Amino acid sequence: MTLQMEAARKSKNIKSRPIIIGFGPAGMFAALELIEYGIKPLIFERGKKIEERSIDVQRFIKQRELNPESNIQFGEGGAGSYSDGKLFSRKRNSEYANKVLDTFIKFGAPEEISYVSKPHLGTDVLCKIVKNMRNYIIERGGGIFYSSKMTDILTLEGKALGVVINGEKEYRSSTIYLALGHSARDTFEMIHRKGIAIEQNSISVGVRIEHPVETINLIRYGTKYKDFSGMGAANYSFTYTNRKMGRGVYTFCMCPGGEVINASSEDGRMVVNGMSYSSRASAFSNSAIVVTCHKNDYKSTDPLAGINFQKNIEEKAFNSAGGRWSVPGQNLVDFLSGRISGDLNKNSYKMGAVSVDMNEILPGFVCEMLLTAFNKWKEDYPLFVSRHAILLGAETRTSSPVIIKRNESYESINTANLYPIGEGSGYAGGIMSSAIDAIKAVGIKKSLSSIKKVILSYFKIA
Repeated sequence: MTLQMEAARKSKNIKSRPIIIGFGPAGMFAALELIEYGIKPLIFERGKKIEERSIDVQRFIKQRELNPESNIQFGEGGAGSYSDGKLFSRKRNSEYANKVLDTFIKFGAPEEISYVSKPHLGTDVLCKIVKNMRNYIIERGGGIFYSSKMTDILTLEGKALGVVINGEKEYRSSTIYLALGHSARDTFEMIHRKGIAIEQNSISVGVRIEHPVETINLIRYGTKYKDFSGMGAANYSFTYTNRKMGRGVYTFCMCPGGEVINASSEDGRMVVNGMSYSSRASAFSNSAIVVTCHKNDYKSTDPLAGINFQKNIEEKAFNSAGGRWSVPGQNLVDFLSGRISGDLNKNSYKMGAVSVDMNEILPGFVCEMLLTAFNKWKEDYPLFVSRHAILLGAETRTSSPVIIKRNESYESINTANLYPIGEGSGYAGGIMSSAIDAIKAVGIKKSLSSIKKVILSYFKIA
């Protein structure tokens, strides 16, 4: 145990200090909000500091040695630290969205994110911001503990009383924020075992498509785009809906001038994602192309059935490419023609690609929807659906496969003192919405506490 952890355990005020589980966007913004109110939280992160986490990620890429607790999914900053760092919000100019953007600027983001139409940070900038946020929280009395996984929640008569860390140490609190990521499967399983209300969530699965950046620029800017300087790598966003099948296909987490990365967090299960640096200077652009899945696709009423659905796809992807973290790939034109590719297109994935049939990895309805969508998009964007494109798989972690049920006060519907927030809760997705979710949750809790104090004071006076 570190001296910091020992000091926290011995603190006379430890029971009054809120606990935050997870130090991704939701956990960080919950901590910052509490600090703003003069409250010093205890934060437990199962992964490592961003500096150490980056070393583990590079070791995985070079030596193919996956650390299940320190990877693209787990560690300080959350999964969003290795992404394009998009800061989109449906309510662009809302009070909460502006607060999140202002906070990012305060900790090192460029001011342009407050006025450009589609702000993004990139992995390099995000990592610097994460460090600055960490230092700020610690300087103001917050406690942050790494390699500290919550393995149990202490409950009694419908109330959460504290948590167990790494199967050993107990920490008591009357306020516990569950700021889990969407890949905390073992924690979801524990929550289910404890009888905390949790249910299935609809997800989307599919592939990552990659093109040369020049191809996407031609599609979006036209043939004369080189005559204009400063255009940068182009964005795109496509959707397709098949009402007869009751499903949609859409692009997700598009990374202009980015790279496809291995986002696996479990041995034997292959997952891909996209990432960009702030400059977006890569020779490739990629995006997830995913199909909406319904709960009845899981063929089970088990609250964790969506996790098993994901695992099945990920295991097929891992095994199809030889089981050494090479990525399964198929040129788009070959996928459309129903044949395995001879030579795969050049791509950005650093651990090697193996030619496969995506139909052997993905469920039949997913492949059917992808085929239909690509053929539709080909009518409008022939260069997009062309020999330049490659499909890499599998993309399965677009959102949380569960919903940890909560009420309007953000509190678990059957376990008092427990507040599920952020992407893992099933109520948010992405950096912005997770941060906003955390700010709202802390604000509501603080408001209710203030109201309670006023009421108690009134009765004491009376």
